[in-house]
Amino acid sequence: MRTTLEIDDELLKSLLARHPGASKREAVERAIAEYLANDAAARTRALAGFVEIEDLSAELRRADRHP
Repeated sequence: MRTTLEIDDELLKSLLARHPGASKREAVERAIAEYLANDAAARTRALAGFVEIEDLSAELRRADRHP
C-alpha cells in the first residue's frame, strides 16, 4: 500500500542509525513489525490471571532436542 507520511527527521535519522544499510521503507517496516510484536506480547502478558495457560515450554524444548 502506497502511503505518504510526514515523519520527524530526528526520529527517522535515529531509526536508520539502528538499521544500517536499510532503506527508509525497510527501517519503517521493521519498526512497525517490532512494535506490533511487542504490543502482542504485552497484550498477552496483560491477560495473566484472566486466562489459564499451561506452560509447555520445557516439554517442547525436550521434544525439539529428541526428534
